[in-house]
Amino acid sequence: MQPELYLLVWSVISFWVLGQIWFVQIVVYPLFAKVGEAEYTRYHRFYTSCIPLPIILPGFASFLLPIALAFHGPAMPAWMTAANIAFGIVGLLVTVLLEIPCSKRPARTTGRSQSSSPTTGRARHLLRSRRP
Repeated sequence: MQPELYLLVWSVISFWVLGQIWFVQIVVYPLFAKVGEAEYTRYHRFYTSCIPLPIILPGFASFLLPIALAFHGPAMPAWMTAANIAFGIVGLLVTVLLEIPCSKRPARTTGRSQSSSPTTGRARHLLRSRRP
């Protein structure tokens, strides 16, 4: 494969993932608040069962493709390649260590907006609880 093609594939996947992030933040998470308490767990399980191919696969590809770009992509400055790989690893670690565990334990607090990710909601809760 030509080096520029690796860059093009990574760019397309990255923009796809960016669109997914906006869609989930603007549409999906607010919908969680519209589901009744009794149906929420079943709804969340259904939602998470539908996302592997359109969301999870491209997300992990966007984290890992910078490594392929380093070896097979077009020539770039070393700092740019290192930063690209580092950001991919950080995104992968945040996803695996924070987001996935939080999505397995969906928080459902009455009266709280579900317009942000589970991790963001928990982070806000922790910050508020530590205020004097």
